[in-house]
Parts: sequence; structure tokens; C-alpha cells
Amino acid sequence: MSDEVPPRGPNPYVGPRAFQRGERLYGRQREVLELVDLLIAERIVLLYSPSGAGKTSLLQAALLPQMEEESFVVLPPMRLSMAPPQAGAGAARAGNPFVLSLLLSLEEGLPPDEQTPLPELAGMTLAGYMDRWQDSRDGREDVLLVLDQFEEILTLEAGNRAAREELLAQVGTALRDRRRWAILAMREEFVAGLDPYLPLLPTRLATRYRLELLGLDGAQEAMQRPAADGGVTFSTEAARKLALDLAAVRVQQPDGSVAVLPGDHVEPVQLQVVCHRLWERLPTGQTEIGPDELE
Repeated sequence: MSDEVPPRGPNPYVGPRAFQRGERLYGRQREVLELVDLLIAERIVLLYSPSGAGKTSLLQAALLPQMEEESFVVLPPMRLSMAPPQAGAGAARAGNPFVLSLLLSLEEGLPPDEQTPLPELAGMTLAGYMDRWQDSRDGREDVLLVLDQFEEILTLEAGNRAAREELLAQVGTALRDRRRWAILAMREEFVAGLDPYLPLLPTRLATRYRLELLGLDGAQEAMQRPAADGGVTFSTEAARKLALDLAAVRVQQPDGSVAVLPGDHVEPVQLQVVCHRLWERLPTGQTEIGPDELE
């Protein structure tokens, strides 16, 4: 009988980057189900959260695949920071930079021979692009538009209010077509900055969902289940201890000392970074993570 220990699988923790399509996101099942129900019922939803809560991961790895299972056509997530190719920068300057960025996001996954020439794209509106795209597919499908990291409308080109107003007006026009659903995701501290522009948008973004940091139970699941997928047992004792350590809050006291107080939420990004490093440091052949490994 061979004494060889079967190799561990690749590192199942993504580290500091966001989860991508096809990767398993654990610990967020309740939030995904609530968001799917809310989005289907209300059509337009503003998703917001503290920094580090994992909005992009939730969208890419969980919510968007679930919406496809609900028979929606999900378009590629759009960003406002997509830069045009250097060769076409001159033509691009004629249009609204935010609108062009959204359209470039939608074009990114298309084969080169199906992409719209940049000068033509720079002169299009979001509604015009969507009309043409849906007409080419007979127009009967329900389509989900995803605007990720939408706080960029307030942080990019900060002095260009006219461009922001035009972009939001175009988003509003595109979303008046009831074949289109939308989720806009942004950091919590920027939500109030949208107030002057809400009249430009259908529903004035009245339907909102706050994504919290991971609770302790969700954090344990996000530790244990990926490890099991990789052939390693992450003990409940170790997972609970690590979750409590990551949730601890450090508060400076009046005398200058720092008190460590128990908390009840964990930053998903921090959890992934710590678990990624923990996995990398496991000795060859070890198939269990216990409290000793946390040291």
C-alpha cells in the first residue's frame, strides 16, 4: 500500500481580488436570495455597502448567475472608468466620457468583427445602443443592466457636472423601457452624492439594499467550505476563533491605550487575504486546519 499523501487542491481563497464568474462564493446565500427577489419585483435596485463588503464579488460570482437562472439576459457589468483605445482617443473626445465608458464595457466581450467602430460608438446613446442590440435579438427578452462601482460618477471628472447629468439622463431614458432591469452598485459613503440627480432616474432609486459585512456564521462558512472543496478540513473551533479575531474592534481609549472589543462582522476581503495566506503556509500533506495553524 502506498504511503503517499494525496496532494491538496489549488488555493481555494481568492486573496485581495474580487470573485469572478464561475467561482463559488460562500456565506452570502441569504443576501443573494433577497436581492434576486427584490430586483425581480422592483426592476431597479441600488446596492450599496461599506468598503470591503464584497459588492463586486457578490455580483459576479453569485447574483448574476442566479439572474440568468431566472431567464434574464445579463449584460457584462459596466464601469465608468473604461478608457477608449489610444488610437481612437481623438474620436472618443467628441462624446460623453461616461456614456462611452458604459458602451465600451458592453462591447468588451464581443468578437472584434462584431464590435461597433469607436467613432460610431462615441456618438451613440445608451438607449440607442440597447435598442439596436435588443432589436437584433427580437427584443422579447428581459435584460439586466449592471453598473458596478457607480460611485465613480462622483469621483471621476469631479468638475464635469454636465457630463454626469447627461449620463444619468441617458441611464434614465434607457431604463424607461420596461424590458430592462438594472442594479447599480456603489460604496455607502457616496450614496448621498446622488441626491441632486435622482429626478433623472426612474423610481428615483427608491428601492435600495444595504450589503452588510459578513456575519460570524457567514464568515465561518466562507472559511470552511472552500477548504473542504480543496480537500482540507477547517475545524469548527479554528474557524470560529479566526472569525472572532477578524471581527474584533480596536478602540482607542481616552488615555491613549487601545482596547480590543468583540465585534460581530468580518470584512470579506480581509478574510480572503488571511485564509489565502494560511493555505499557502500549510505544510505539504497536511489536510486539516486547526487552532494551532492559526498561530
